[in-house]
Amino acid sequence: MKLDIENIRKKIIDLKNIDDNLLIKKEGLTPAAILIPIFEKNDKSHLLFTQRSNKVSHHKGQISFPGGKFEAQDIDLEMTALRETNEEIGISHHDVQVIGKINNMVTNTNFLVTPYVGIIPYPYQFIISTDEIDELIEVPVEHLININNFEKKQQQYDRKIHEIYYYYYQKYTIWGVTGKILFDFLNLVKHV
Repeated sequence: MKLDIENIRKKIIDLKNIDDNLLIKKEGLTPAAILIPIFEKNDKSHLLFTQRSNKVSHHKGQISFPGGKFEAQDIDLEMTALRETNEEIGISHHDVQVIGKINNMVTNTNFLVTPYVGIIPYPYQFIISTDEIDELIEVPVEHLININNFEKKQQQYDRKIHEIYYYYYQKYTIWGVTGKILFDFLNLVKHV
């Protein structure tokens, strides 16, 4: 089966039948959400990443998906992902077709991050918040599922051994929370 947006959409939509009890639920964590923007370019599925600026408080210069923490005006975490995406890269929530969410995860900074998958139009007139974002990075999904562009390492922190996932594209390294979210996403869709 071809790894195109339609097949990815079907796979993510099928996840809606998964029991919400499988999701992490812990007290004392800060809720947050990100958007995994997916689009077609040259007949291939791509993901859109951001490179964080050096002006932000945390994770300076790192590659990430657009997103942030839940705020009082947000109706739900999906709205958080859409609001943050609009603030960071100028994609209107009207232009995002959210097709589902994947497993949430806890960060070492006590955020509970819920990733949403959304199809965006391409090309698009992005408006980048230069206070938060240095650049946008378009990465073909085919590149990311190639085992030669991936590495898994073990690292110890908090007296535990953690697996850290690294993806390499051109001059960029995708790792940390984004690497873990990407790993989970790719494991779901690469078998479509």
